[in-house]
Amino acid sequence: MKPEAFDPETGEIIEERAADGGRRYPAATTMTDLVAMLNDGAFNQNCADKLQSFSADMEERGVDTGKKVKGKITLTIEVEREHDGVYFFTPDLQFKLPPEKVSRTIGWVTEDNRFTPNKPGQGNLFGTIREITVDARTVRGA
Repeated sequence: MKPEAFDPETGEIIEERAADGGRRYPAATTMTDLVAMLNDGAFNQNCADKLQSFSADMEERGVDTGKKVKGKITLTIEVEREHDGVYFFTPDLQFKLPPEKVSRTIGWVTEDNRFTPNKPGQGNLFGTIREITVDARTVRGA
């Protein structure tokens, strides 16, 4: 068994192995390391399904509109330091989809202040009630 390394300036023992012989998790040097460290890796794993759902939603909206769509993923990590030097990390991941485009409806106001789709003083060529059907289309797999 090799002797443990130590920091010559502080004398701190730098252990590479845990008491059970398993590898210790290395200190985070990149954002990827930090995200992998959160909740012992469970945060990263739990985000996988949310990320896949977000990408499916983006794809569906892009296909449905035939236009560019723009979403947003925001990772927030609340970092709290206790007086004794212990840190607590609280992660949160938010997905923001672009708002769905909704068509406008033209309307007017009647003499007694009620909204109407009928222009005052103008007749109609067609009846006011019409049936609307929408073809169902889905991008997600079954």
